[in-house]
Amino acid sequence: MKKTIIFISVILIIVVGILYSTYGEEFFSALDEKKVYSIVNIKSTHLDTLDEYKFFDGGIITYNNQKMKFINYDNSSIWESENAVFSKKVFVTDNYIFRQMENSTEVIDKNNQRYVVAEIAGDILNVSRENDETYMVVKTDTGKNSLYIMNDNNEVVVDNKKFDEIITGVAIGDKSEGYSLITLNFEKGIPENTLYFNLLDDVELWNTTIENELLVKTQIVNNNIIAIGDKNIYYYNTNGKLMWKNSIYNRISDIEIHKDSQKIYMLYDHDDSTELIAYNFEGKIKEIKNTPAGMKNVEVIDNKIIVSSDNAIFLIHGSKTDKIFEDNQDSIKDYVLEGSTIKILFKDKLVSGIIK
Repeated sequence: MKKTIIFISVILIIVVGILYSTYGEEFFSALDEKKVYSIVNIKSTHLDTLDEYKFFDGGIITYNNQKMKFINYDNSSIWESENAVFSKKVFVTDNYIFRQMENSTEVIDKNNQRYVVAEIAGDILNVSRENDETYMVVKTDTGKNSLYIMNDNNEVVVDNKKFDEIITGVAIGDKSEGYSLITLNFEKGIPENTLYFNLLDDVELWNTTIENELLVKTQIVNNNIIAIGDKNIYYYNTNGKLMWKNSIYNRISDIEIHKDSQKIYMLYDHDDSTELIAYNFEGKIKEIKNTPAGMKNVEVIDNKIIVSSDNAIFLIHGSKTDKIFEDNQDSIKDYVLEGSTIKILFKDKLVSGIIK
């Protein structure tokens, strides 16, 4: 009798699994279509900010060329510092601040611990962080572009690698000790991009040239390289073979490459509206959605597709687009989503609430 019950239970589990894999996604998608999302329990908190302000490691960093403050979401101070030496530039990543002075670059963490990166010399053009690595694009004294990459211990692992052309994009590998990089020149009177795939130990695996368009983004996914231009999307395998190419016909407003869903989301200006198209990693179009006109940004956070402008934020689910927030008086600087809690940053206030 016991064996019979176990056998029937196993059969039921298998049947339910087959039904779910076949119809489950459509069923839950249909349920989601009927929902209307909005923000509830809205709270607004006044912020004392300086010239610049950004989300930073569980709080807000605000700064000018001499002073820096790290504050909690309730506007209480965590720490602040004022320097006799003026900053030339300040760059904020997810959990490090890079402060460039005249003769040195300082790295600051959330606890106000400071480290000087003595090896970096030149004018820092861009700093970004991906897969626990930080890269810097620097303009050297000779006018060349140079690349530095630092690991999570702020140790330089790619040291002053120079390029004759302008560096326009960098991506750090997600599963290998490698990076992709785009350079651009106009020597032939037309835009000419070179796409590189290199290892962090200074070994160049391959490069390819793409002419007559501007490459605007690169990203590494499972050791394959995605490069997006203003005319085409390119997908290369780890050996540099072009696997597919798709044409782009409208002006791109924003791009989001989402590894979990294996989709490339592209936000286009389209006539009097904005259009969101999702490609899979095989180059096939999976979704086309119309969004309100004027949308500038797209993000996929916790499998939620969000598009936004300077004054409004919309959540896309199924074929529906729900306005979850709008402020017609102040411009949105940024927002973060943690589960169902959203925090929206303005010049002198923080608005928070729950998406339901």
